[in-house]
Amino acid sequence: MRVLFLISGKNVPSSRFRVLNYLPFLKQAGISCTVLASYPEKYEHIPWLGYRLSYLLKRITRYLHYLYACLRPFDLIFIEREIFDVPAYDMELLFLNRPAKCVLDIDDAIFLRYPEKFQVLAEKVDLLIAGNQNLCAVARKYNDRVRLLPTSVITGKYPLKDFSQPPTTKPVIGWTGLDTNITNLKLVVPALNRLAEQYEFTLCIISATPEPIAELELEGVEVRHLAWSPETEYQDLSAFDIGIMPLEDDEWSRYKCGLKLLQYMALGIPAVASPVGVNAEIIEQAENGFCADNTEAWYAYLEQLLTSPELRKQIGLSGRNTVEEEFDVERNSQHLIQFLEKTVDGTTAE
Repeated sequence: MRVLFLISGKNVPSSRFRVLNYLPFLKQAGISCTVLASYPEKYEHIPWLGYRLSYLLKRITRYLHYLYACLRPFDLIFIEREIFDVPAYDMELLFLNRPAKCVLDIDDAIFLRYPEKFQVLAEKVDLLIAGNQNLCAVARKYNDRVRLLPTSVITGKYPLKDFSQPPTTKPVIGWTGLDTNITNLKLVVPALNRLAEQYEFTLCIISATPEPIAELELEGVEVRHLAWSPETEYQDLSAFDIGIMPLEDDEWSRYKCGLKLLQYMALGIPAVASPVGVNAEIIEQAENGFCADNTEAWYAYLEQLLTSPELRKQIGLSGRNTVEEEFDVERNSQHLIQFLEKTVDGTTAE
């Protein structure tokens, strides 16, 4: 089987976790994988070129990819999320009109941003893969060939926290994500400010730039910023003692796939998250993590974890076990392989 993957970029989370992490396992199964990425990456631009010319360059790059697809005998074309983050879908249709079977993979509610685009693409593809059940439910309105593939991690790449070492005197509460999502931390700021009056801890934020942190109104909280880097990602996350994932309970967030929560859990880091969307399904309350839906709950669960190294270990190990059993790429690659094979064969991919 020859598969062409059209991805957003090597550093884009959806590309990394929905496609690139699976490639070694697909290749082991004898699947020939060709990956073509947006240039510049889908959500980026070249500063000296500007936004408009950068977008033009992206279109030229994708036209070259289309010509390449026309010249090679691919059995299946796999579109990760969408080709361009715009309402137009002419480029997607070029690839979808090729003789090869087509797959669309989604891990966010793109139908909220571009409803017409999503409907057209969803109805036309031979298979639609979604990252959680909420996304599947919407996708099934337009296509009955929808399959669940939860966003997963390569657990073996995440070093399990060494609980044999004495706990640090100043625990680290950590968050990682895009600059645009730092605003979600406002949900937990009142609890953090209150905790800082009673306990010593450091709040570590991993993101592209530190500027958005200034808007959080953290009072008395020791804050450390680390610039996200693919080279140091696992090492930087491993410094956390507690991971947090606050989310606004809005329509967009209800369709998210809980990636940062899974990363914390894979490292054996106990996590506290808002019970929004798939988070409430991943977390078994007080077993493998905590869900907090108000300031009092955030304060209570963070206080418990800050003051009890043994509880951090217990919750952290349970979280790691959850990821190994349900959200591991190697395990879930078998489902993806089956989906792709049955789509090419023209049978139902169960």
